[in-house]
Amino acid sequence: MEASSHTVERRAKGAHDAVDAASARAREIAAPAIDRVAHAAHQTVDGVAHVADGAAGWVGQSAEQWRVRQEQALEACRTSVRERPMVAIGIALAAGFIIGRWLVR
Repeated sequence: MEASSHTVERRAKGAHDAVDAASARAREIAAPAIDRVAHAAHQTVDGVAHVADGAAGWVGQSAEQWRVRQEQALEACRTSVRERPMVAIGIALAAGFIIGRWLVR
């Protein structure tokens, strides 16, 4: 029995060694492909990050420009009301009348 046990252990070790060798060979073959895919993925992420950074900057600038334009328009409206208060009241009354008529329908 000892001989058959020894044979089984020897064959198991041989199978284990074969699996290790196959694994090492597969690793050697796959490593360059994996490296290429990883490199391409890194380049893609870098490109997307660059575009997103530019877009974020543009959105930030656009938001600031809109805020400045809003402040300018509001100041122009205030100036107009201060200079011609009766015209402003007439416009407000006319707008209220038109909106009221529109909502009643």
